[in-house]
Amino acid sequence: PKVANKKIIINNDINDFRSFNRFYTPFIGVLNKHYLNSKYSLPQSRVLHAIYVQEGITSTEITALLNMDKSYLSRILIDFEKNKLVSKKESSTDGRVVNLYLTKMGKKEFGKIDEASNKQVKNLLLQLPEKERKKVIKCMSQIKKTLARYKF
Repeated sequence: PKVANKKIIINNDINDFRSFNRFYTPFIGVLNKHYLNSKYSLPQSRVLHAIYVQEGITSTEITALLNMDKSYLSRILIDFEKNKLVSKKESSTDGRVVNLYLTKMGKKEFGKIDEASNKQVKNLLLQLPEKERKKVIKCMSQIKKTLARYKF
C-alpha cells in the first residue's frame, strides 16, 4: 500500500512538472525556430550568452553548462565562426584547449537577443499585479535554488 501511494504521488508530480513545462515553454516563445524573432534558435542564443558571460570559455565548459550534445555544439560553433560571430584562440597554458570569444559582430547579435529578451520579460511581468509578480519571481528563485543543488 505505501509503495502504491508513493507511485501515485510520483506520477502526479511527473504529470504536474511536465504540465508546467508544456505551459511555460510556449508562454515564453522558446519553441519557435528563431528565438525572439532573431536569426538564432534558443540553443544558439544560449551558446552566445555563455560566451558573452564568460569570455574565453571552452567548448567543454559550454557542453557541461548547457548540458548540450558535443556534436550539436560543434555544429553551432562552426556556423558561428563561419558567420564571424565567434573567434577561437589557443590556450596559452594548454595547446589542446581552445578558448572562445565573441567578435564585435557576435556581441552586437547577442545584444539584440538580450534586449529582445529583456523587453519580452518586462512586458510579461508588467501584466501581473505587483503582489503576484513578486510571488512568481520568488517561486522561480526557489525552483532555481532547489534544482541547482542537484546534478542532472
